[in-house]
Amino acid sequence: MRSSLPALCAVLLLPMPALAQPSAATIARDADAAMAAAIDPRGSGAVVLIARGDTVLYRKARGMAEVELGVPLSPDQVFRIASITKSFTGAMLVQMAARGEVSLDAPAVRYLPEVALDPRITLRQLLSHTAGVSERDVVPQPPFGNDEVPVAEQVRRIAARPLAFEPGTAQRYSNAGYILLAAVIEKVTGQSWDAAMRTRLFAPLGLADTAYDRADLVVPGRVSGYAGDKGALRNATPFNLSIPKTAGSLHATAADLLRWMRALSQGKVVGAEGFAEMSRPALASVGVQERYGLGLYRWQVRGQDAIGHTGQIDGFASALFYLPAEDATVVVLANNDGFDAQTLARRMAAIVIGKPYPLPAAGQALPAGAAALAGTYGSDPATARTVALADGRITVARPGRTPLPVTFDGAGNIHFVPDELSYFTPVRDRAGKVIRLDYFARGEGPAVSLERQP
Repeated sequence: MRSSLPALCAVLLLPMPALAQPSAATIARDADAAMAAAIDPRGSGAVVLIARGDTVLYRKARGMAEVELGVPLSPDQVFRIASITKSFTGAMLVQMAARGEVSLDAPAVRYLPEVALDPRITLRQLLSHTAGVSERDVVPQPPFGNDEVPVAEQVRRIAARPLAFEPGTAQRYSNAGYILLAAVIEKVTGQSWDAAMRTRLFAPLGLADTAYDRADLVVPGRVSGYAGDKGALRNATPFNLSIPKTAGSLHATAADLLRWMRALSQGKVVGAEGFAEMSRPALASVGVQERYGLGLYRWQVRGQDAIGHTGQIDGFASALFYLPAEDATVVVLANNDGFDAQTLARRMAAIVIGKPYPLPAAGQALPAGAAALAGTYGSDPATARTVALADGRITVARPGRTPLPVTFDGAGNIHFVPDELSYFTPVRDRAGKVIRLDYFARGEGPAVSLERQP
């Protein structure tokens, strides 16, 4: 196993006392306001849990678990957690490496010799989405159907795909790479991937409500999943949970995810060095809000590190954040795949830090001179935006994309509708002409400057 973070970096991941921590009453007040702004109590909803250390500061549900029956959500219900599953997979492989069962820097073919994988692909690269494993088949394949899909069948398809890029040279999110890791877990442990997780992680940590979300089993407290379609609620499309496996097939409660993050961050799963290694970005060149380690993202919220994962799968959205400087955990579980769980979790994290993001103002009028914003900003197609004014409203669009409605805050910053923390700040010259837009991804700097095009 490759050496972990230098000692200094490991120390930086340990909890440090925060300055002027907000009271539990302040946190509850601001969290209530954020939930009320984001969730219709008559529709699908979400559970939010906020803890500092082992102390739960806020735990509340809003919305419906069963909209058709009028059954409200409760904080202890079971949700699909989608890609938060990857944090368990990452910890499993790091734990196996510490035991000498695998080497993270070894080629994956060492453990899967029967699979025609590129020999340059390592377990570490699969964990960090830097292996170049493609999500798409070159030749369309028949759908898997509703029965249990064997890992071997998925691996066969994945191995037949050409690489999306040279291993180790880029980062591109790959569920397929994590399914290859399911095959490694099964080969090395001699167990199915879910049995290995149950015996090595769930049971030892007391995660009684965390498990492979098999649709054929009756799971007490499991909520229904929905989808939002232009404001109209509908039942989520049925989905075979045996397909994503180690990439996204688990369910859990908010309380179990708190137990999981506490155990992981306190070194009870992979040790302090193992957690530091999981949290270290694989590629420093990746944008600050997209940096990924071994099954964990490392973001920034109000200038602080935030370590965790998000998830989205048919009917459900989720987010799990850990703030080392605050020793605080935030969990958001929603039963609608169109719900922005990450934005709500970021809002909750900022509340814990004591620097809450301002809530969006409904029906904010266009500021004077808004028409002067119309134009194209930035020359790179990946970041360029076009601002347009029509019928008394302003939209912002990427090249070739559908224009999105925006609103303004009191400082004149441009925000997307519905709630989105990312915003643009218009920058003017001495004559008052808008010469560029500074873009703050997810409400954080450093800004990306988009110069106005002629």
